[in-house]
Amino acid sequence: MRRVSLALMLVFATSAVFAQTTAPKPDMMKPDPKLRQLDYFAGTWGCSGTAFANPMAPEHPTSATVSAGWQLGDYWLAFTYAEMQSEKNPTPFTATGWMGYDMEQKKLVIGSVDSGGGYSTSASEGWKGDAITFEGPWHMGPMTAKGRDTFTKKSADEFTHAAYIEQGGKWMKLDEETCTKSL
Repeated sequence: MRRVSLALMLVFATSAVFAQTTAPKPDMMKPDPKLRQLDYFAGTWGCSGTAFANPMAPEHPTSATVSAGWQLGDYWLAFTYAEMQSEKNPTPFTATGWMGYDMEQKKLVIGSVDSGGGYSTSASEGWKGDAITFEGPWHMGPMTAKGRDTFTKKSADEFTHAAYIEQGGKWMKLDEETCTKSL
């Protein structure tokens, strides 16, 4: 009986110590305040611009809607970018993903998937003046390239966006657009 009691006391003591060392601290349960840098993007935006010529498509005008809203306990800003089909854009591009904050890297992050079967992950130090740039790998079909998304605030309800990929040590602009907040 003493052995069983001693064994149970050891189990309870070990469990208590383990719980104290692995339990999240109260501050870790709240979204990091650095996420608030992404509040600017919440809402619905209308975008128009140009997709530049590349191996997958000729240059063409684009028109898109972006919808973004906080989800999952306000840890993630979920977004969808959806181009409209037109005569000059018969295969519109769509992407969906999440923007958040990586506490280990201490960076804002984006993870997304798209209508071409691609996916990307990228990170940013945050806003520098009126611009924020995310960089990381973009996986597109049989290739992976370093990608860059740069967003520049023009006002409280307008920004520009430009997307680039690095090929052969040079950055190639894929598209450029202006987005205006509608809601």
